[in-house]
Amino acid sequence: MRRLLFLFTLLTTIALGSSCEKYEAPSSVRHTFNEQYPTAVDVEWERKHGYVVVDFYLPGSGECEAWYKKGGTWVMTSYDMLYNDLPAAVRTAFESEYGVNTPVDDVERVERSKGETIYIIETTAVVNGYLTDIYLDYTEDGTLVRTTVDVDNYDGIYYYI
Repeated sequence: MRRLLFLFTLLTTIALGSSCEKYEAPSSVRHTFNEQYPTAVDVEWERKHGYVVVDFYLPGSGECEAWYKKGGTWVMTSYDMLYNDLPAAVRTAFESEYGVNTPVDDVERVERSKGETIYIIETTAVVNGYLTDIYLDYTEDGTLVRTTVDVDNYDGIYYYI
């Protein structure tokens, strides 16, 4: 019985491993990426919404995600960051509206090829009696440009493509 269980586990592992295909980004995109982020590590490529997307770790910056057109044109990069590293104007705007004790779940800086840098703060609040994730998007001067309430599988970064 043990032998049968081991064989089943081994075959399942092999089957799952072979079904996971790695996406090979076009050479033009890889070239642009390598020039932009020569120190990037843990690089993983994928396709999203017609774009070539790379998740990577940048020493000194943390986890990042860069978006490119198939021809190699850079579109945007999002960087995970700490709340205390936000521009003072963004922190002041957030704290003025939501208070200094509002929990912050995640913070991202989104640099774009077209448009200014956006800072996204993810927080949690009670909406209609339910604990809900809220995404607040600010410009560097502290202007709130967009507020989004969480929906299933929400990824607000698509808005900035």
